[in-house]
Amino acid sequence: MTPATTLVLLGTAAGTAAFHTLIPDHWLPFVLIGRARGWSLRRTAGVSALSALIHTSLSALLGGLALALGLETARALGHRLEEVSGLLLVAFGVVYAVWAATKGGHFHPGGRRVHGAEDLDACGGEEGDSGSDHFHYHADVGLIQGRSRRSDAYLAAIIGLNPCILVLPIFLATAEKGPWVVAAVAAAYTLTTVALMVGLSVAGMAGARSLRLGAAARYLESASGILIALLGALLWLVE
Repeated sequence: MTPATTLVLLGTAAGTAAFHTLIPDHWLPFVLIGRARGWSLRRTAGVSALSALIHTSLSALLGGLALALGLETARALGHRLEEVSGLLLVAFGVVYAVWAATKGGHFHPGGRRVHGAEDLDACGGEEGDSGSDHFHYHADVGLIQGRSRRSDAYLAAIIGLNPCILVLPIFLATAEKGPWVVAAVAAAYTLTTVALMVGLSVAGMAGARSLRLGAAARYLESASGILIALLGALLWLVE
């Protein structure tokens, strides 16, 4: 095989990965949840990277299935996984919105997200304004700080469960070119997907963190859950 053919396959794999990853269901949920829960950019990058690796690994497994059992079988399974991913996003969004609406919380949209432990006794806990932008409500500090990483893993897995079916014909076309070409094309697809999922998530998070929401921030988690549920419903309906 000529170098030009290899470059075409590499470019096609990278271009397909870029096109597929630009779809908002690959990165927007991380921005919504990350902004609502006060994630750092590093945490956003880590969760989105985990999801991207799940996503690319599953796509590669489907590529292997296409080689073993045929393209149509792999496509059918891929479409079913996309449908399941959409439904799981709906479930995640609804459960998260309800949980956020009922758990309460304690943060100051105009300043720190939560009181430090040393400040809790000094705060009366009444709704109102007792300082600059001091709109707040009270609940378990551990909940609002989001110390548990289980929801991060759930979200990463749900989004990663949505494989890229568009890349399957490329894997099939590459298989007959030899193992080194297969590895190179898989690497081009994986690196492009990971870089874009992480890059878009972090960039979106950086932009979202600059928004000043004031007292409306208390509803941000529930609103984010609803938006994620709507995104999952749209994904399911498209499939």
